[in-house]
Amino acid sequence: MNKRRQLILISILALGLFVLLKSLPDTQCALLHVAHQPVLDRGLEFCGVNEEANFYSPNDLQFPVKAEIKFNQNDGELRLIKTDGKLFYDYEIAVSHTQKVHLHLKQNTGRTDYIHLHPVSDDSGVWHFKFPEEFLKGNPGGELQAYIDFVPLRSGRTILAEAKGTWSHESELRDRVSRNKIVSLTTNTNKTGESATLRFKLSTANPSSILKLKPIMGALGHAVVFSTDLKKTGYAHMHPSLEGQEYESEPTLAFKLKLPAAGDYEIWININDGENDYLVAPLHVSN
Repeated sequence: MNKRRQLILISILALGLFVLLKSLPDTQCALLHVAHQPVLDRGLEFCGVNEEANFYSPNDLQFPVKAEIKFNQNDGELRLIKTDGKLFYDYEIAVSHTQKVHLHLKQNTGRTDYIHLHPVSDDSGVWHFKFPEEFLKGNPGGELQAYIDFVPLRSGRTILAEAKGTWSHESELRDRVSRNKIVSLTTNTNKTGESATLRFKLSTANPSSILKLKPIMGALGHAVVFSTDLKKTGYAHMHPSLEGQEYESEPTLAFKLKLPAAGDYEIWININDGENDYLVAPLHVSN
């Protein structure tokens, strides 16, 4: 092969790699990993005006990583394995929204629940996490579906992974108790494939007090969408857009989402009122 053909081949391969990288998603704000232009307000980051989150199944996208997860009574371990069999180490992963690895655990059996954790790596590349007390209380354990998102320093692209395991925990079943509540959920559309703005009006469960949202992972809240059909794996990880009602006595958080396939979903909102709190609401998507 002469030098001219070599240059042409290299150029074609480089273009193909560029197109592939451009197609990798950012689950939190943008449809694709285009130039992310967040809106900054009071030191917090909100999604840009035309950015929206998407519902993805990590296994369907076939990212170059395999996740293995193990659960103990009060904690667990996560391994992020590259295609060559080596582990992702702490120094290989960038900080994204104040953390290196975002672990979303959706509990499917035993109790309907969700928790957002941030594992910490040891020197051998194993990522460790602990269950908070509010998740352990009244939780008999069950099947946990794990979704992981992180950004390798080398590529600068969001990588998604998923895994599943059974968690055994000896506790008498009780519902999780939230300190706050969702007053209302409104959306401009419920049709699959359309761009929806989901607005959650929030308040404290105690009518005599006021909910003042505090920063959590660099934002005023996070939301995650799961299907209620356990055969349909996948999730959307959303950050709020700035609309001006976030600091009212009954704050409203707005999340933009390209609606997934028709069906029933759960939206879990993670907020900070001084401590972590989780709220859940149903979402129906129609054809």
